[in-house]
Amino acid sequence: MSRLLYLGFAFRPGGQGLHPGINPAGHAFETQMVGGLKCHFELRSVGVLPVVVDESSAARNSSPGLNHELVLLEKPPELAHRWRAVARLKRRFNEWRAAGWSPDAVLVYNLSPIYNTFLRWLRRQPGCPRLILLLADSAQLGRPVRWSKRLRHFFKPFTYPDAQMAGLFDACISLSRSTGGWFQKLNIPWLWMPGGCEPGKPAAPESAPGAGDIVFGYFGALAPHTGVLPMLESFLDAPVSNQLRLCGHGNLGAEVRNLASENKRLQFAGLLPTQDDCLAFGQSCDVLVNPRPPGWGNENNFPSKLFQYALTARAILSTRLSGVEIVLGPEAFYFDENDFDSTLRRAVVEIAGRPRAELRRRGIALNERITSQFSWARQTAAMAEFIRQLK
Repeated sequence: MSRLLYLGFAFRPGGQGLHPGINPAGHAFETQMVGGLKCHFELRSVGVLPVVVDESSAARNSSPGLNHELVLLEKPPELAHRWRAVARLKRRFNEWRAAGWSPDAVLVYNLSPIYNTFLRWLRRQPGCPRLILLLADSAQLGRPVRWSKRLRHFFKPFTYPDAQMAGLFDACISLSRSTGGWFQKLNIPWLWMPGGCEPGKPAAPESAPGAGDIVFGYFGALAPHTGVLPMLESFLDAPVSNQLRLCGHGNLGAEVRNLASENKRLQFAGLLPTQDDCLAFGQSCDVLVNPRPPGWGNENNFPSKLFQYALTARAILSTRLSGVEIVLGPEAFYFDENDFDSTLRRAVVEIAGRPRAELRRRGIALNERITSQFSWARQTAAMAEFIRQLK
């Protein structure tokens, strides 16, 4: 069996439960994906974490995670911790090789200071394994960088432009279809893999509205890149009486809470304890909204919440950014990310007038499509085949 070294950011088992507000979407994505890859590779993983996890407390809660062979810290003072982290990673890698374990490939989640520095060192070593970028997002790639910023970064330790790092890799697995052209120009093999789901998880309790107005919903990050505030403004401007229910966590949480306290059409549940609670929350709605706008590097990522939305078997309204319409297909509702406000308002008015039975049918069709075509078993098998055929 081929050997794969994975460099990521997921917590160890129990760690996410101690810090539920930190990287919830990325943690679930990495945990499930790596679990699938272990069926195809002899895999070892390294994690960079922003906090020290109390292992005794972590052992007492049930949140999933990855059993890393090495955990590195990324926290203030940044420079000192990054030097130490890179040194520890180099030392552990050399120890593995001396003990007879040498990876055939290294898969790294995104472009980040510690891993970038390590991979640049690894590329210079004899017998360097294949280096594969798992590009989940990038705010820089494909965008011009001012000369003043390039100059500052040139003198800043551990800082390398994403465009410069991209050429270091032997291959790229990307969540967004939009990045394909960039890597094609570099003659670097590229695979589109938007994410996946675990269809075998227990279904959340059925709690859908049975009568009354169609209920809209949102769960996920409360941050500018998600478009949550423009969504709320457009929803409140729509000439309908329907409610929008939200839950989540982020630096816009206070603004969302204030808006909800001032308007009865909004209901805010805050941060829910577990992913299963989010699924149950989603099932209390008729249609879930993904308002991902252009900007913030969103063209270089894929909204992982859509896979969770599909597991609720509820209708979905979304922008098309990054190939969303190819994943969700014709049963989803869409609005134009380049004409965000007016097209979202029109979509809300249109959906509010649809029969609930039609929305249920669409939700079930979306669930069947995603769980059959985008299960992690299927996605990681495609990833493994792509990695193995690299030369």
